[in-house]
Amino acid sequence: MTNRTKDLIPSVTALILFCFLCFVMPAIYPDMFAYSSKKIEVTVTGGMSAGQAARALKEAGVVKDANKLIKWMIKLEIDRTLKPGTYLIAPGDEITVANQLKAARPVTHNVTIIPGTRYSTINSALRLPEGDDRLLKALSENNNFPAELHELLPDDPRDRIVFLLPETYSLAPGNSVGEQTVQRASRLWMERVGKFLPDNADKKFTSQRGILASIVEGEAKIKEERPILAGIFLNRIEKWMPLQSCATVIYCWDELGIKKKSLTYKDLEIDSPYNTYRNSGLPPGPISVPSEDSWISALQPAKTDYLFFFATSKGSHIFSKTYEEHLRKQRERTE
Repeated sequence: MTNRTKDLIPSVTALILFCFLCFVMPAIYPDMFAYSSKKIEVTVTGGMSAGQAARALKEAGVVKDANKLIKWMIKLEIDRTLKPGTYLIAPGDEITVANQLKAARPVTHNVTIIPGTRYSTINSALRLPEGDDRLLKALSENNNFPAELHELLPDDPRDRIVFLLPETYSLAPGNSVGEQTVQRASRLWMERVGKFLPDNADKKFTSQRGILASIVEGEAKIKEERPILAGIFLNRIEKWMPLQSCATVIYCWDELGIKKKSLTYKDLEIDSPYNTYRNSGLPPGPISVPSEDSWISALQPAKTDYLFFFATSKGSHIFSKTYEEHLRKQRERTE
């Protein structure tokens, strides 16, 4: 090997390395240099379409062409699986950004709505400070609910909590948590419960069945008993009998900040329009967020001749057709 050849080795090696880094590596890993650039924070909210997300990325300066980005999102099959949350994305061409979206793990805000949640405690479930009005504002806006529900929504925004289906929702953090919750939870309610609404359902019918569903939620622990309890309450309304639901009385005391695990006869005397021992018919609004099972039970109640029931120590209920039968079964349980 001549000295001239030896002198060329470092230059040739450097040239090969340069070509490898500048041409081969970008071809194999097109996102390599994009990931090293400054990343931009972009929030994708729940319910955003691929088109809306692409436009949000364009407005943030991540890509130049939203339509091209949509095409790559479709090719990479993330157009319908993009999760809500806050993404950190480096600006680049559309395929590079689409690949980043596919690999990214967004920062999310998980919200869990539990069946039986009171309106007064939903803010804490959403991790909103006490007195925050973002949820109330979101409930007040009809457009946050599916279009099919607009004509059925109660006038009082607080009563609209019955259309928030209990579930855990992954939301994008930020000031729109209230809106996202209402939009996602009501849309899921429409998918799972809305199909059970009768064709002629109007605002009065739907509101009353929502109230009934909330009472069933407070009374029943066993799924199979929910339709029976819903039917009993409707039987009592038909016969102009008070509902006498202990769940409504417990709600009355809750509203005063007093928790009751069991009730005395004195407790049943509390003065409140929600006390169904003192007032006939349904209370003026729901007492909590009903579960899917309670809602379906209220919409498809069991048809029985039962008018009375009482709870056992195990959480189940004993049903009766007459008051005499009701008293006899109670005595038998205590003997």
